[in-house]
Amino acid sequence: MALHEEVTMLSSKSGYQATWEDVFQANLDALFQVALLLTADPQEAEANLTCVINALDFSKQPDENALAILQTAVAQQSLGSGGAMSSAGVAQARSMLQPGLRPILQLERSSRVCFVLRMLLGYATGHSSRTVGPPS
Repeated sequence: MALHEEVTMLSSKSGYQATWEDVFQANLDALFQVALLLTADPQEAEANLTCVINALDFSKQPDENALAILQTAVAQQSLGSGGAMSSAGVAQARSMLQPGLRPILQLERSSRVCFVLRMLLGYATGHSSRTVGPPS
């Protein structure tokens, strides 16, 4: 996957690039699965992760909330890009997901988004898809 190459080629002006790279490497597959579930399109999911990588502030050292920050950024980027689902894209997405996550793609978009935000990312039911933030 090209994302692994993108993560290893992160450009940065600070000494925290390696630390952020470690966070990405440890969580890249999970972040991709979240993006894939939210978009139901592998190319869009990869593009969204690339945008998150490019927009990340490497001047700050990642802390214990680094994964939550990345998940929030992926969710915001994926929700903002919500294009139309194609059957070919869904079939390709299904083949790239862990088997236990595949049935989620059968949900209509709004139900799928709610499920992913609530059950996989732990957002409270009071959050709307427009105001994604860290779990409270």
